[in-house]
Amino acid sequence: MSSEPRERGVPWAALAAALAVCQAGLLLSTAWDKSDTADEPYYLSSALSQWTQGNFDETCDAPALPRWGFAAALRLADPPLFDASARLGRDPLWSRPLPQTRINLLAARAATIGVTVAGGLLVWLAARRFGAFAGFVAHALWCFSPSVLASGALATLDAWAASASALVMLAAVRHLERPGTVRAASLGGALGLAAACKVTTLGLAPVALGLAAWAASRPRRGRWGRMAVHGGVLVGGLVLALWAVYGFSLGIVDTGRPCGRSLAEAGYRLGPLPFAPWLEGALLQWRHGSQGHLSYLFGRTGSDGWWWFYLAALALKTTLGAQLLYLLLGLGVVGLAWRRELALDVAILGYPALLLAAMSLGRAQNGIRYLLPAFPLTFLWAARASELATRRFGSRARLAILIALGLGTFESLAVHPHHLMFFNLWAGGPIGGPRYLIDSDDWGQDQRRLAAWQAENRPWRLYYTYYNGRPAHWGIHFEPPPCEPAPGFYALQAVEVHRPKRIAAGCLDWLTVEPPDARLGYSIYLYQVSRPRLERLRAEADTPTPFWRSRGQVRGHDEP
Repeated sequence: MSSEPRERGVPWAALAAALAVCQAGLLLSTAWDKSDTADEPYYLSSALSQWTQGNFDETCDAPALPRWGFAAALRLADPPLFDASARLGRDPLWSRPLPQTRINLLAARAATIGVTVAGGLLVWLAARRFGAFAGFVAHALWCFSPSVLASGALATLDAWAASASALVMLAAVRHLERPGTVRAASLGGALGLAAACKVTTLGLAPVALGLAAWAASRPRRGRWGRMAVHGGVLVGGLVLALWAVYGFSLGIVDTGRPCGRSLAEAGYRLGPLPFAPWLEGALLQWRHGSQGHLSYLFGRTGSDGWWWFYLAALALKTTLGAQLLYLLLGLGVVGLAWRRELALDVAILGYPALLLAAMSLGRAQNGIRYLLPAFPLTFLWAARASELATRRFGSRARLAILIALGLGTFESLAVHPHHLMFFNLWAGGPIGGPRYLIDSDDWGQDQRRLAAWQAENRPWRLYYTYYNGRPAHWGIHFEPPPCEPAPGFYALQAVEVHRPKRIAAGCLDWLTVEPPDARLGYSIYLYQVSRPRLERLRAEADTPTPFWRSRGQVRGHDEP
């Protein structure tokens, strides 16, 4: 690795700062635009309970570190929530007037934004070991990835996990550069913080242990003792950091009722153990992954999962520019890299491959956000490959890399602030994408836009298939949609159109034979059913074919 990040004529540190500021601005504007998504109210409510009562058990399948961040932000934005004489029964969102709800939501999301921007700088610090241009490539990929921009603007766990993964990556790089007990402990602490963000980051631990063992084996003299010491210190740092996040508490792990939810089989009570809520949450997540839930892929719904779900998500929800970049890098340098430094590629891509395999084999498939913790390492590989390509092919390689980065950045920014609903051109963009994927893409994030649309247009009757939260709190006045043709205005969440859960399957087939008249944030389909249109729809009701299965039927513009 190269430790010198400078290159004549280019102020790389200033460029990294500019990228970080740009990403922060994009994330803040997205956070202010979007209403609550499906998981955020639960995370914020449990964050308040965790802060005021030391209660780690509520929503314990969501690890505690992000919730500390959300609670700290709420403490600054809305101090009365934490008033001991009045806090009982208060919800950070729903017990507050709408203006304060938006402030609280933005404040909690700002904690994620800060972590996300910091995660990008950690990616840059790690990648610049390969060279100044390599650091820029990795940082640009992070700052303009639609998946990072989507999760980085929400009070959820995924961007925290990805940023913690970047911290682990930097700690591992530093330990490889100069192995030592202190750096092994730092790497273990980073792993503990990552585990305190999301359970799936625990897959980083075996990779980190392998790297630490390899680093400790140089020089050969006394290597076994150093490997044992460094491995023990690493594991100790992991446990200590995770335990610290849970206040050094001890508790009982109930395997039959993890997080208070009864399982089918009898369980055991173990303990007292450190970070017991985290252990129960990990058990609950494992059970959920093995049992599955309703998912959607290429027009089909099911609860058993598909082995190719995440491959499809990567193909359709990463920019074509990023795909072109990885293709060029792979064609240009993979053969050379594998002949000379196979171990380094395995170390960098080991966790991404492990996470992809684990998620693909599971039955709970919730969109590309589940792969987000692996993104920093894939960006690190792209940085290394960029440096190798530049050395091998010169300025032509650098130009091709910059063109691919520019195309990907343009494609990502073109949908701002609707990054959750980003789909690339293979999928037909955000309008065509939901026919293939919809899990965690439409997450109920555009209710604020629907309320504004209703206030401006004053429809005489609004039927709405809501997905999450409390639409009335955002000012939406609606009725449940009828399963028989009826006149009125219809607002349909895309997820309820393609993967109905709250309404009966086929209920709205009579309406969705035609594409929507408009879309709000790409996630809410708007229809106006007049009397003439009603007669036409009734005539087509005998053989309804959804518009997304009919060629050429993807019209419908996005409303501001």
